[in-house]
Amino acid sequence: MDPLAAIRETFFQECEEQLAELESGLLAMEAGETDSETINAVFRAVHSIKGGAGAFSLDALVRFAHVFETALDEMRSGRLAPSNDVLKVMLRASDVLADHVRAAHDGGSVDEGHTAALAEELKALGPDGAAGDSSESEEDWGDFEFKPMSVDLPGEAATETAAGVGSGWRVALKPRADLYAKANETALLLRELARLGAIEVACDACGLPDLAGLDPEAAYLAWTVTLTSDVDETSVREVFEFVDGDCELEITPLFNGTLGGPDADAGDTFEPNTGGDLDISALLARVQTVADPQPPPSAPEPAAIEAPAVAPAPAAAASPVDPSPTDGPGQPRKPDAGATIRVDLERVDRLIDLVGELVINQAMLSQRVMEAGFARASGVAMGLDELEQLTREIQDSVMAIRAQPVKSVFQRMPRLVREVAAMTGKPVRLVTEGEGTEVDKTVIERLADPLTHMIRNAIDHGLESPEKRSAAGKPAEGMVRLSAAHRSGRIVIEVADDGGGINRERVKSIAVERGLIAADASLSDEEIDNLIFMPGFSTASEISDISGRGVGMDVVKRSIQALGGRITISSRPGKGSTFTMSLPLTLAVLDGMVVSVEGQTLVAPITAIVETLQPKASDVHSLGGHARVIAIRETYVPLIDVGMALNYRATPMDATQGVALLIEGEGGQRAALLVDAIQGQRQVVIKSLEANYRQVPGVAAATILGDGRVALILDIDTIVAVSRGADSLRAEKRLAAAG
Repeated sequence: MDPLAAIRETFFQECEEQLAELESGLLAMEAGETDSETINAVFRAVHSIKGGAGAFSLDALVRFAHVFETALDEMRSGRLAPSNDVLKVMLRASDVLADHVRAAHDGGSVDEGHTAALAEELKALGPDGAAGDSSESEEDWGDFEFKPMSVDLPGEAATETAAGVGSGWRVALKPRADLYAKANETALLLRELARLGAIEVACDACGLPDLAGLDPEAAYLAWTVTLTSDVDETSVREVFEFVDGDCELEITPLFNGTLGGPDADAGDTFEPNTGGDLDISALLARVQTVADPQPPPSAPEPAAIEAPAVAPAPAAAASPVDPSPTDGPGQPRKPDAGATIRVDLERVDRLIDLVGELVINQAMLSQRVMEAGFARASGVAMGLDELEQLTREIQDSVMAIRAQPVKSVFQRMPRLVREVAAMTGKPVRLVTEGEGTEVDKTVIERLADPLTHMIRNAIDHGLESPEKRSAAGKPAEGMVRLSAAHRSGRIVIEVADDGGGINRERVKSIAVERGLIAADASLSDEEIDNLIFMPGFSTASEISDISGRGVGMDVVKRSIQALGGRITISSRPGKGSTFTMSLPLTLAVLDGMVVSVEGQTLVAPITAIVETLQPKASDVHSLGGHARVIAIRETYVPLIDVGMALNYRATPMDATQGVALLIEGEGGQRAALLVDAIQGQRQVVIKSLEANYRQVPGVAAATILGDGRVALILDIDTIVAVSRGADSLRAEKRLAAAG
């Protein structure tokens, strides 16, 4: 890959992270967290995007980011209060900024009219309180205006600086014309330095030509900043990370107010200045060279900008990376706890595949040793046990690399809620819980589409209009709750709303009208609720941009099933509905119980198994036909013959000759699966059966055993559901025949 293209791709990856931080910060502010740290984090996100975009000449992105950054700077300086109305504008601005980033990445376009209108709203938040001249065209909305930008610096710190107390840095900065062409400003850089500690600023204007020779697009000024602070050099360089290539930059350490290094002169000290704000317009007014045709003196003195020192910024502003090579004499530097490394996903996938092969080969080796008749106490067998333990630890560590919090998906939903709420005219509040719940990255990547469908459905169909809610005694603002949690070795994601619930009578009548069910069908509430997952089903009265075409929830169900998961519905009329998705934590490995059925080797996920038992004849009761139940601790649960469920045999086996696996489904329902025998428990590598063959009802995936054979992994919930349906159908046929 072209090095520049690789850098550009890295920039867009970082943009996604910055956009996520921007939106989460704005949402936190909307919830009341308006502390300076949150505001600064939001500002830094936009500033970082703008700086990187300038480096790649993404002019449209830079223009809008500049206007957005200016409004955020007003808030950061305390001149703009973070009210709800202001934050709503900024949330919409974050959406438009995301559109610009994606358009720049994919080569698409954005709605310039909408962008220009929103830019005017952001300008109206500025100190003038007005959007500017309405005669400006849409193409002119992003023109940059040079406005005086000041750093409010308290004067109390100047005395300490004068005494030469403490260490710091001397920063020599000479911008090139490209720096300003990319929408960067020296004033902002100086202000960021002021947040690191006490600063003294001097501007060298001797490079200014006379008025006739002045190039308005050139850069003539140079800046010298004395920073008194104990921050490290990395923190100082981070201020210039997006302009380092567009300026001459020299950072030199100071010791007690004196330039450091072996050649430091004792006279190279910096006298403090006293005064008020750092005002760029005041500086330009003081530069007499432009108006005075006389040549400058042969040894000009830099024009000093009076800037008292400021208190050091909070620790959060400092870099988390310590540039020092050691922590002490002879001691290597300890890595920072928060240090991260960016690794290409293909390399991680390849590593996981190799670890999967290692698990399979370890199982094969154990099988061969067992077949060879080695004693369990032999050195070879004990070594294999240690290898198995080490393999499991490697497996867990590699899987932890791929594990990511669902926050990356959840953060996309607030914008979706705002857009759908605007389309439907319903005020909606999104509440998220469990954003830190970790799951395999493959699962996360395939969650976005199902969640999008479900949230759109919850707002459009689940929530009532504000008038109906008020009439029912509910708040006019509807609520959608998105939550994630670990449960029984799986991840459970819920999408709930406080709307009117599922209108079961209407759902059933629509299903009859569309020929999805018979008019005289007798269905339970649960079965009626599940009709919304049927292809072609929709309760929308008219087709819109949101719904009405009969696609959506059936796609959701197929997507969840393709992930090895299941989805259930719980609805109460007038109270709302909850859609629950249960998914495996990973699509790579699972702990399973290896069983035998009619000579076939199968694997049952151990997370669903409560206990195993040998059925007694007195505990097994027939309900007629092939339907049976088994008594377990004064409770009767269905007994399902796995061999019959998978069509391995035509008649049920004697329950006393097999082993029952008591399992518990996601909804808490229990059942007993009857198998011939249990071979053991082991960790298996999941191989997609659908990708390599086709989807098989009752089978979730496949794996490779230690002897090289392929074993099927059971989809327990589907087996239970199909068996119950088959039993109900047989019972109906018997009743019809008897009637």
